Order: sequence, then C-alpha cells, then structure tokens
Amino acid sequence: MELVLLHLLLFLSALLRGYCSSRFLQPLGIWKTGLPSMRNYTPLSSQQLRELATLASAGVSIAEAWEKSSAKDHLAGNSVLALLKRGRSLSEALFQFGLLSPSQKIVLAAAENCGELSAALLRFATDNENRAAHKKLLSSKMRSAYLLLLVGWGSGMIANGVADPDSIGSLFLLNTAKCLVAYWILRQLLKMGLQDAWWWFRLVWKYGGRGSSNYQYAFIIHWLGLLGSQLRAGIDASTALTAMQGLIPVPAYRAAITNAACDTEKGRPLSVSLAQNDLLPNQELEQVFSAAEASGKIADNIKHQSLLAQQKLDLNIASFIFWSPKLAYVFCAVVASSMVFF
Repeated sequence: MELVLLHLLLFLSALLRGYCSSRFLQPLGIWKTGLPSMRNYTPLSSQQLRELATLASAGVSIAEAWEKSSAKDHLAGNSVLALLKRGRSLSEALFQFGLLSPSQKIVLAAAENCGELSAALLRFATDNENRAAHKKLLSSKMRSAYLLLLVGWGSGMIANGVADPDSIGSLFLLNTAKCLVAYWILRQLLKMGLQDAWWWFRLVWKYGGRGSSNYQYAFIIHWLGLLGSQLRAGIDASTALTAMQGLIPVPAYRAAITNAACDTEKGRPLSVSLAQNDLLPNQELEQVFSAAEASGKIADNIKHQSLLAQQKLDLNIASFIFWSPKLAYVFCAVVASSMVFF
C-alpha cells in the first residue's frame, strides 16, 4: 500500500510541478537553489516595459525612466540602474543580467540606434501579453485532457485489477508510466507552441520549413519589420543588415545575411540582394519589394507588409488555439483507452 501511495504522489506532483513553479516560484526569481540568481532573473513585466516605453517616448533619459518606473522594483533593478547611469545602453544592461535573449538584445540595440526604443519596448510588452494570454487559455483547456488521463488511469486500475488481481503491481507501474509520458509530451508541445518568433526562426533555418505560411508571416513581421525601421531612420541597407547578423545563430543565416550586406555595399539593389540570398519568404514579396524599391518607398512598403502579415498570423494563431486542445483530447483519449482495454 505504501508503494502505491508513493507512486500516486509522484504522479500528482509531476502534474502540479509546472503549474506551481510557474505561478509561485518564477515570478519571485526563485528556482532550485531557493535564492535569486543573476542567470535566472525573470524578464521585465509587460507593465514595466510599457512604463519605460511611455517615459522614453516623452524624451526622458533611459536611466531616469528606469528610476521613475516600476522597473526599479525588479530584483535586478538597482544593478541595471547602476549600469545605465554609467552610460551603458538599455540593451546591454538588460542582457548582462539575463533579462533579454541574444536575439532580443540585437532587436533592442537596433531600435536604440534608429531612435525607435519606445516602439521596440511596446512590441516586447505586446508579445509578452499575447504569449501569457495564449498560455493561460491553452492551460485552462488542457486541464480537461490531464483529467482524462487520470480518469483513464483510475478506470484501468479498477477494471483490470478486478479481472486480474495478481497483476495489479505491474499494471500500476505501466499505467503510471503511460500517464507521465503523455503528460510530458503535451507539456513539451505546449511549451514549443508558446516560444517567441526568434526561437522558431532558429529552428526553421536549421532544420527547414521556410515554405510554411506561419514562418513567412512571422519573418515579415519581425525580421523585415526590424530592417524597415532601420531604413526609415536613414541607416544604409548594408549597415542595417550587418546589425542583424546575430539574430538567428545558424550558419546558413549568417552566410546569407553576410552575402546580402556585401552585395548591397557594392551597389546591388536591396530587393535583389535579399531575394538571391533567400532572405525574402516568397516570390510575390520579391516582386513587391522590387517595385517598392524602384519607387523609393521600400521602408514604407515593409511597414505595410508587416501589418498585413500580422493580421494573417493572428488568424493562424487563433486556429491553432482552437484546434490544439481538441487534438490533445483525442491523444489523451487514446492513451486512456489503452490503460483500460489493453
């Protein structure tokens, strides 16, 4: 009986671990050691990012904005403020304390360079809010799938235990293992689905899939959007591309953007350079960019294309959120049935 209770407690703790750690420990910056760590500071909240963006757009220096906003209450707040007062940029200060990913640091640094720091901070805040909302919605729907696993586990134990009492021990271990594996698979898929765009770009450039519509829409929004903001600020194409070289840490991407930067520096049109190095998602966009560059309005056209892509991507995300719980129910129903009938 003690063994049965022990395994049951282990199973339940695994189900609750992700919920409890994300809800109670991560916001405090407390992890396995129980103490705040420089490497494990939680990112700035959406509210803190929006406050910084508002103050920065009003012309307040970033050090003063940090001191006046709720960002100063962050666990790393005083340390970041000290760096800002020494003249370090916001991107450098945040990255030093693990508050930005390498890709986010490059995005923020480029925004600082072209005078769009406020817009970049607002983009970070919006992305955080969207991911948090999607996670909350999907997690609430996935609870039914997890419950289905527990029902299948209990039903299998009762039905098969009555039919063959001698095999109750091995059956318990087998069904518990099935539940844990199914739960782990669902958690990993959910975690992957909620990663930011730069994580997916790295995956796609490394393993393939640049023909998918979701990649194309996201690439237009984030990558081309960043390029367009630099061009609107008067930064030449070669310099703008060079600044974006570290966004996707994959050799194929680095080679493509290096070649494109060299081509534009030699006088080749930007649209041609991007197209020949596979930095434009599709042929339709290549034609649009070529015409826009000929008219001298490529930066404005990139902004327009980003808005259109955002609308299409939002529809695809909504479809994913609608269908993914249903597919999870089917998956859990199959696993639950295997525990009862097999």
